[in-house]
Amino acid sequence: MDDPRYLRQVLLAEIGPEGQARLGAATARVLGGGGDGAPPLAREVAERYARGAGFGALAEGALDVDALAPADLVASPAARAVLAGARAALAEMRAALGRGAGAGQGGAAGGEPS
Repeated sequence: MDDPRYLRQVLLAEIGPEGQARLGAATARVLGGGGDGAPPLAREVAERYARGAGFGALAEGALDVDALAPADLVASPAARAVLAGARAALAEMRAALGRGAGAGQGGAAGGEPS
């Protein structure tokens, strides 16, 4: 990966140059339109994180705030939205890197929080 924006990620053993190339070829399903009622702030955070990670494309996908940021864990609606967005993007990264569930397998869509 020649892009200096991703140098910190490339230096991580968990990602490396091969993982960054995978992210660049992958699509993160974090954009709105899924009809799931996710707050716009959660979508914005997920989108920013996914773009910052270097995903090649973004697409619509479900985002389950209740699963990603349970109310008993975080009471503030704004904090829940931020946490859910960050966890949704992380779940998409893990899926693209082959390290865990993605949106279609319990990541951004629901299931166990990342």
